[in-house]
Amino acid sequence: MHKRTKIASAAIITGAGVLWLGLAACGQKPAPAEEADASATVAQGETQAMRVTRIENRDMADEVVATGRLVVREEAAVGTELSGYRVASVYVDEGDWVKQGQPMAKLDDTLLQAQIAQAEATLATQKANWDFKKNQFERASMLEKEGAFSKELLEQRRAESAGAEASWMAAQASVNEMKVRQSRMTLRAPVAGSVLQRTIRPGDISSPATAAPYFRIARDGLIEVDAELPDAKLGLIKDGTGASVTLTTGETLQGKVRFVSPRVDANTSLGRARIALPYNKALRPGSFAQTRFNSAVNGVVSVLASAVRYQSGGPSLMLVGDDNRVKQVSVKLGERAGDYVQLVDGPPAGSRVLAVGASFSLDGDVIKPFEDGAAPAAAAPGAQ
Repeated sequence: MHKRTKIASAAIITGAGVLWLGLAACGQKPAPAEEADASATVAQGETQAMRVTRIENRDMADEVVATGRLVVREEAAVGTELSGYRVASVYVDEGDWVKQGQPMAKLDDTLLQAQIAQAEATLATQKANWDFKKNQFERASMLEKEGAFSKELLEQRRAESAGAEASWMAAQASVNEMKVRQSRMTLRAPVAGSVLQRTIRPGDISSPATAAPYFRIARDGLIEVDAELPDAKLGLIKDGTGASVTLTTGETLQGKVRFVSPRVDANTSLGRARIALPYNKALRPGSFAQTRFNSAVNGVVSVLASAVRYQSGGPSLMLVGDDNRVKQVSVKLGERAGDYVQLVDGPPAGSRVLAVGASFSLDGDVIKPFEDGAAPAAAAPGAQ
């Protein structure tokens, strides 16, 4: 009995010792082999599977939006160079359509007609005087040949005839000038189109010093958009490019670019483009309009916009090499269309870059790349 008690005590002591050794072992460092296995496990976890995309040539379509005002394509002004005549009648008003040569207003020519009659009477008198002087000179010439008339008197008759002719020509010129003035008493439309402005009223006194013309006409009634665009957008627009113009009323019209300005404002960096529109009576110069241009560029080297990494040094891409190692490459961007952006300067088409998560990768990292619809590829041997 006593022997059994000793054996049980020894077993208890032995078990307690084993338990203490096990608890102490929990606080010790792993053996060198265990440490190597753990390091390999950590390294294996750092090789991430990441989606990549390829740089490619694409046809990029970009919708350029610009605002501007409606302006007259070509404007004609109607005024008078005659001064001091009362306006007798006005035949058209703003908004009317006129034909080329159509009378628009008439000045009172009553006084002018009296002046023309007086000038014509003077002209007739001068013509009669010239005829008389000319006949005298011709008779003197005949008598001088027969020796019955002196040369001094002949030269006097010649001078008198020439002076009478000059007076007659001056009177004729005066009559012609008055008749031209009379023809301009009626103000006519120089072109066909819509009357935009009228500043003349019956009873006004004509004056060429008036600042504003009497009428303004939109030639053929054509109104167009004078749109302002940033310098970078002007290169995407060419003559004939289609455009959709939305008016302040909500109405949308289709037009085409008539011309793009060859210069850019140095202060605003904005250029101008004129968009021709079909004739529409609802178009009013001075109104705002929004223009959308449908521009397209073929064969542009582009990449997903989400692949671009932006830092203080500028935009960059994380290029994935054949060994699946990541390398940061600086790029220069161009226009953006949808989810893609143009690469003005950067890797060539066909290169692989990180599609997303570029900001979480460092230069020199090794990844497991996969493209859409493909399983992740294994890291290249020895890359780690």
